[in-house]
Amino acid sequence: MPLTFPTHPAAVLPLKLWRPRWFDEIALVIGAMAPDLAYTLDGSGLPVWPLSHQVAGLVLWCLPVTLAAAWLVRRVTPVVAAHLPAGGPFALTDYGALGRHRPHPVVVLTSALLGAASHLALDRLETVVPPSVYVMHVLGFAGLLGTVTVIGRRRLLRAWHGDPPVVRRRPALFWTVGAVVTGGAAAVVPFLPGAALGHTTGTRLLCAVAAGLLAAPAAVSVAGLRARLRRFSRATADGGGQ
Repeated sequence: MPLTFPTHPAAVLPLKLWRPRWFDEIALVIGAMAPDLAYTLDGSGLPVWPLSHQVAGLVLWCLPVTLAAAWLVRRVTPVVAAHLPAGGPFALTDYGALGRHRPHPVVVLTSALLGAASHLALDRLETVVPPSVYVMHVLGFAGLLGTVTVIGRRRLLRAWHGDPPVVRRRPALFWTVGAVVTGGAAAVVPFLPGAALGHTTGTRLLCAVAAGLLAAPAAVSVAGLRARLRRFSRATADGGGQ
């Protein structure tokens, strides 16, 4: 089957280059992966498969999952991007600008549904023409690499959304928490129901990485809040003593 990442996102992300105002890149990418995210619940007994890969699942599963994930991504991306290397032509730190972007709800909804629908279409193509899956793997890697290179070289994220917000970097804390959470989650994956299924384990490992990239910014934010509270307490104490 087409790979959850990068094949499915690669099929829809170029739409952002074509009509930047018509599409939300976050909802496109997450929507394109949303049907496969149901694999993380294999063995749970929840009725998410095959619903996630059906037309009804576009609304009942893919849309709410994409909206929730997009909300989280917008809030953590500035911190994540601030802790990434410059990335040369990929301009990785520019991705912090996604945190400033608040697209119209209609744009988010249509992008999420379009991304999910493209996933179903690619999967259907693979069932009709089985050899096409190997072509999709190659095109997926090449297509996503080419798209993010264009976005980076042209600094399109800044052009679309403005400069990234200023974030105080705490690299030791960020990478320690991210590595511990990702490593811990990944270590559990082989013992979960359905671990023998490659697509299930692969999706769960992607989610393990996502968990680390959510936990690390949260830790940085908490540390920043504690530092501000300490400064406030000292300022209050100094003011009261005068």
